[in-house]
Amino acid sequence: MNSPITGKKMKLVREPDMLTFRKENFPIVYHYYLCEDSGEHFTDEHLDTLNLKQVHNQYREKYGIPFPEEIRNIREQYGVSASKMSEILGLGVNTYRLYENGEMPTVANGRLILSVGDPEEFIRQVEASAHYLNEKEVEKFTAKALKLMQDKESSAVYGEPAKVELRQDAPNVYNGYRRLDLQRVAQVIAYLDIEVGELYKTKLNKLLFYTDFLAYKQIGNSLMGLQYRAIPFGPVPSEYERLFLRLQDEGWLANEEKKNSVGQFYDVYRAGIEFDNRRFTAHEIEILDTIIALFKKKRTSEIVDLSHTEQAWVDNEGDRALINYQQYAFGLSI
Repeated sequence: MNSPITGKKMKLVREPDMLTFRKENFPIVYHYYLCEDSGEHFTDEHLDTLNLKQVHNQYREKYGIPFPEEIRNIREQYGVSASKMSEILGLGVNTYRLYENGEMPTVANGRLILSVGDPEEFIRQVEASAHYLNEKEVEKFTAKALKLMQDKESSAVYGEPAKVELRQDAPNVYNGYRRLDLQRVAQVIAYLDIEVGELYKTKLNKLLFYTDFLAYKQIGNSLMGLQYRAIPFGPVPSEYERLFLRLQDEGWLANEEKKNSVGQFYDVYRAGIEFDNRRFTAHEIEILDTIIALFKKKRTSEIVDLSHTEQAWVDNEGDRALINYQQYAFGLSI
């Protein structure tokens, strides 16, 4: 960004600060542009959003308020429009849509939305709102919720083919304030597969780390919701072996064992699905393209060496600890 005073390019500065939201103070890494000639500070819409998002992330976590993606998923499981969900919950006509687009609910409304993630509670809310809905709508929404309950019961009684279980923590600083999204992980791998080619396990682990942490650095949340742990070979998804097995269970990842020139075996991963860019925003695609441009031609050993310079790894490797996005993403070397 150029200075509106001198016209010269300004320096991007990041420094610890506190911002107030709903009468509470939250620590953030404050971003601004510095006009070095005048000493004036400036922000743009992107930096304002990034600064505020850090506050919103912490507020949602503290009070158990669902994140926009969770709010959307709760609604979509019942096949209900945003305006109709607002009616069912007794909210303003456009309120649910605004919440899906990032507006912060009150604590009470946030917990109300979370409660209807349970089909039984959703049915109760539909029945309580019958005077706002026509008879066909009540029947349709109730039938969808009952179907979800029946499917869950059938799975419990008859069982499904066992799949590798992964941690599904609520959004927090260790998953970049996003629930683990396996389909997004598979889609990111599909994009890397197209642009990078064969993905060795170690290289893939590092590319996933840099993708998620660069996303947090630029937009204030991770791309996939993965947790990362510092181990001797660098930062890796905390359950990467189970993660890759689960993706293979789903048919979204293929694994091939190869032998190198000295007779050692190694794993190569290829995508099991085609990349669908409709699942990502334009900015998220830009983040993926940045990762590819930076690492496509680098050897695995070079990426490992770079990851060992990251403070996220240096501070946590000794204890093999989980890596805090909020604490380390803004200091990423890329």
